[in-house]
Amino acid sequence: MDKKKIVILGGGFGGIYAAMHLQKHLKGNGEYEIVIINRENYFVYQPMLAEVVGGTVGITDTISSLRSLIPKAKLYIREIEYVDTEKKIVVLTPKFSQKSREIKYDHLVVALGNITDFSSATGLHEHAMPFKNLADALTIRNHVIETVEAAAYTNDPEMKKMLLTYVVGGGGFSGTEVVAELNDLVHRMAKSYPNIHQDEIRVMLVHSKDRLMDKELSESLGTYAGKLLQKRGVEVRFNTRLISASPKGALLDTKEKILSKTVISTVPSSPNPIVASLPFPQEHGKLKTNATMQVEGSKDVWAVGDCALIPDLTKSEGKYCPPTAQYAVREGKVLAQNILSTIHNAPLKEFRFKNLGSLGALGHNSAVGEFFGCIKVSGLIGWFMWRTIYWSKLPGFGRKIKVAATWFLDMIVSAEPVQLKIAASQGISSLHFESGEEIFHQGDVGDYLYIIVKGKVDVLQEKDGKENAIAELGEGEFFGEMSLLNERARTATIKCKEPVDVLAIRKQDFGVLIANFSEMREKVLETEEKRKKA
Repeated sequence: MDKKKIVILGGGFGGIYAAMHLQKHLKGNGEYEIVIINRENYFVYQPMLAEVVGGTVGITDTISSLRSLIPKAKLYIREIEYVDTEKKIVVLTPKFSQKSREIKYDHLVVALGNITDFSSATGLHEHAMPFKNLADALTIRNHVIETVEAAAYTNDPEMKKMLLTYVVGGGGFSGTEVVAELNDLVHRMAKSYPNIHQDEIRVMLVHSKDRLMDKELSESLGTYAGKLLQKRGVEVRFNTRLISASPKGALLDTKEKILSKTVISTVPSSPNPIVASLPFPQEHGKLKTNATMQVEGSKDVWAVGDCALIPDLTKSEGKYCPPTAQYAVREGKVLAQNILSTIHNAPLKEFRFKNLGSLGALGHNSAVGEFFGCIKVSGLIGWFMWRTIYWSKLPGFGRKIKVAATWFLDMIVSAEPVQLKIAASQGISSLHFESGEEIFHQGDVGDYLYIIVKGKVDVLQEKDGKENAIAELGEGEFFGEMSLLNERARTATIKCKEPVDVLAIRKQDFGVLIANFSEMREKVLETEEKRKKA
């Protein structure tokens, strides 16, 4: 006979700790089984993710196998296509086949968190790097190492300046911790390159408030964190927002353009599309629940973690539990108890928890922390407590041993800044440029064909020391083909008349396209001939 299923969507703190407690209490109960659906087969210990960027913990030291944490659960490493709450099924996208998979549930736990969404800010999607998961941390680390390597041997002073300029948007925990680790990494690497001076490095943190970690820590600690980072060379811009990015850098809401090849944004977060599609009451993209974490309007759907709006009974009415790991771990435990109580027709327990405190790492053996609203720590003591507390909460004894060994060895032998590249390069890229920016300059090597999706550009040609506008191109038109077809340098400069979105096709892929599509080849050659005559 089919077992009844408790299906958990998501492998974050809330979902995994709920599954661990359910597994413990359902031991020997053959009537129910736990099903986990997650995109990866591992759990990420989020508080230590920034240390992956700096290399102070190993890449795999922050992750634990889901199968080792919940060995009795069924695990599906799949994307979710949709959830049908009437039929009580979760439909998974096809994998290695053309067929979807349906999972029936008796209880559904929604623990999908939120996602990074740059769609509301022009250019951030194309050119800003998010910092949300392990892949993001690894991408940032690889990129930063590459910029330092490139800056060490470039002969172009302007390019060197752009390569050694780093912009991070968002001064909450994530932004502050990642900028601290990035700053340590770049300055540490620069010592190995005689032609890179420490004062050539520019690390900037852009924050919309007047102090760092304003939602998480008290005013005094937030101010201390800002001053400490500034003392270590980080340029902190308060009351300023990162509003756009391009291949040339970042644009702030003050209209200032920061030339940079590295833009990282830790904001904004948006609702997970699966959560948004569920037919239950929501607010700010979160599922509204009662204090037992039952989703409003349902008896068999529960929500936990970042995607849940859970009333905070320790505070005044209208307040909700914050989206932190500290809360999610305890929410998971209470949620598991309530599912078990529902199975046994027992009374449900309301979630009550008072924040014990907060800790934030600032790199270079320093951190800030606040406990019980009155005890404050900072500097080396804060750093020691940060490491001790978070290390003690790492799931799995083996993981604790590995991380402790890494930290001990780092005191004897420093970590080497090596890259781990695993992603194949894209054939077609979506790029955004701001008004007045050059897409390429006359004399540059031809590497891409560009198709204008939105906006207008000017085609400029330099003759006798003067730059003349010879054409204007708009939506649907392409440029860059002459250099690719004739294997020569760019014969003109392309400058944006207004903000522009383009598709960039690599030279190799452009060659494949025109070799296989005769109509496209004819169109390109016809356009090239017209432009030659013009």
